[in-house]
Amino acid sequence: MKSTIIILLTILTYSVVAQNKSAYTFIWGGGGVFARFAGDTSRPITGQLYSNNPPYIIFSKGSSNICDSSTSKLLMLSNGYVLYDTLGNIIENGDSLVPQKIYAHNVFPISGVTQGSLILPKGSNGLYYLFTPTISDSAYTFYVTNGGGGGAVPYDLLQYHVVDMNANGGAGKVVQKNIPALTNVKMSKVGMMACRHANGYDWWLVKQAADTNMMYVFLVTADTVILKNVQGFSSPHFGYFDLVGQSCFSTDGSKYAYLQGDRPKLFVADFDRCYGVFSNPREFNIPVDSTTHPVWILDSSAIGVCFSPNDKFIYIAQDFHIYQLEYNEPDSLLAWSKIKKGADTILSQFAKYGQLYKGLDGRIYIGKFGGSGIANSVIDHPDLKGLACGFCARCLRCDTSGYGTTAPSNMPDFNLGAIAVCPPLGVNIISRTQEELEVYPNPTNTKFQIKYQIPNSKKELFNSVGQLIFTTNKNEIDVSNYSKGVYYLRCGFQTKKIIIE
Repeated sequence: MKSTIIILLTILTYSVVAQNKSAYTFIWGGGGVFARFAGDTSRPITGQLYSNNPPYIIFSKGSSNICDSSTSKLLMLSNGYVLYDTLGNIIENGDSLVPQKIYAHNVFPISGVTQGSLILPKGSNGLYYLFTPTISDSAYTFYVTNGGGGGAVPYDLLQYHVVDMNANGGAGKVVQKNIPALTNVKMSKVGMMACRHANGYDWWLVKQAADTNMMYVFLVTADTVILKNVQGFSSPHFGYFDLVGQSCFSTDGSKYAYLQGDRPKLFVADFDRCYGVFSNPREFNIPVDSTTHPVWILDSSAIGVCFSPNDKFIYIAQDFHIYQLEYNEPDSLLAWSKIKKGADTILSQFAKYGQLYKGLDGRIYIGKFGGSGIANSVIDHPDLKGLACGFCARCLRCDTSGYGTTAPSNMPDFNLGAIAVCPPLGVNIISRTQEELEVYPNPTNTKFQIKYQIPNSKKELFNSVGQLIFTTNKNEIDVSNYSKGVYYLRCGFQTKKIIIE
């Protein structure tokens, strides 16, 4: 009887999720240039939401949007700094979604880095979370105004905002604003993506650290946003120079991939949708080949990454190349396929390739680093190996655009369903609850006491940039010799933020 109930619940969950139309439209350029999926095998319908007249509304690499999950109606658009409705109005309280100094940094308030914003549903009652990674005013003064950090300008703040689309007759309102989710840590500007929890309704949000390969994993529910896990790997070591780059999850949510613009390295790891934990890390060297450009001779960049719909391949965009990786093929000569070398138009008009996005129609859409062109390239059959994948140069056009197209919005896979069983939760939910990690006193400048129900469990202490600095099996940590600041203690699947004062 219990097995029958679980199967029925799972079928119902998949049925509901399969109808989700939250990603029915993506924004991909200034003025609200959009691509709307028609629900069949044809290419998306394209157009422009807003006029070319002032005040200009600009969307670029850091933009995001979301549609109603059942009606496919476009609800809101964000450029990472401002939240708009579909008429081009700033949603009430939807301006200044980042601190003032970075808000005023550009002529147009807009995030110019990839994955600069992300929108997730807050339950199913018309409420939404908007996440915006950014830099605090104090860090801006140090890194930008005073030139500290030797040219590196990491973000140090992840904020979220709560939007009520029931307010103002459906026009929406930001009802909670600039709530810190993570502070005083060096974060990569790029690398923010979400994956559905195994239960089918909560979310895991992953944000990459800077100058390391560290991931901050948040559990996002209808009630709260909680930092659950801090996890890092020694290789590859990513740097600070990260205006471009991308993270993504596989179609089934079981794998995570990340790359960053300053080096040709790809990181891939398994992901546990039950507990938000990474395992089995792998590193791939992205090919470095010559370009067709007289100035940029070698293409050693890493811009965009995306799994194929069947999860057999990973596609990688560089400035001048598109590659396909069959990541489970042990022979590297057979694993890598060069899909496109050089510009997809005449060189003087080529804006370089950008981040990659898997559309609802199963195609992969290729963004642009910049420029004002009105067409983007597409991979028509990404489940096929090599050139059979069907690279189609500049095949998605928006002839009405006066601003040009850039890159598709940052959106997760809203159609990923639940997993029927999430061991060991299905065996003993009570014992899982009793494993809660407690640390006290917090803050302190002497010793932390640790309470955790599993005897002799390993405790790991990380600094604010994700470096492992201490490991013990004891239930007490002497921190009197450590510098003041924010640290993270991990034990089992639990992570706690601790402060040494």
